[in-house]
Amino acid sequence: MKRDINSNGYIFLYSTILVVVVAVLLTAAALWLQPYQQRNKENEKRMMILAAAGASDDSKITFVDGDLPVYLIDDNITVIPMQGNGLWGPIWGYLAIAPDGKTVLGARFDHKSETPGLGGEITSEKFQSQFSGKQFMSNGRTIPIEVDAISGATKTSNGVKEMIDKTMQKYSPYFEQR
Repeated sequence: MKRDINSNGYIFLYSTILVVVVAVLLTAAALWLQPYQQRNKENEKRMMILAAAGASDDSKITFVDGDLPVYLIDDNITVIPMQGNGLWGPIWGYLAIAPDGKTVLGARFDHKSETPGLGGEITSEKFQSQFSGKQFMSNGRTIPIEVDAISGATKTSNGVKEMIDKTMQKYSPYFEQR
């Protein structure tokens, strides 16, 4: 018996088989790629931490999991993680603190969905370099860090400032002990 390939039943059966095959292939690919994606995320995090500290790729990173997460680079540079909100979504970054416990060595930021050319500029070297050398502690007290805003990206710039200020308030007891 010959089937009519123009019938609704044949088209429905063909479409269903095609959708199931593609779904199985996509699921298999996603599961196969998962370990590689996780390794890439961990490597990107490592590179951001090292870049914030201005350290080389062969530097030793130690994760200190106490009340607050801290990364130590070669046992003398402290790097602290930050999370906040930009205009369109989450922003995050790392601040590297000099061994004196009062001075920012460097900063690295990233975002999920900020506008390219505006809020997305928080990832640029020009924006990130403004934090190097800034003091955030004086006489045992936290000093707000000033942020030079990006033109047209006021919400994101304010989000970066708020993220840094909140993080430094949380970590001030840690640095007061040093």
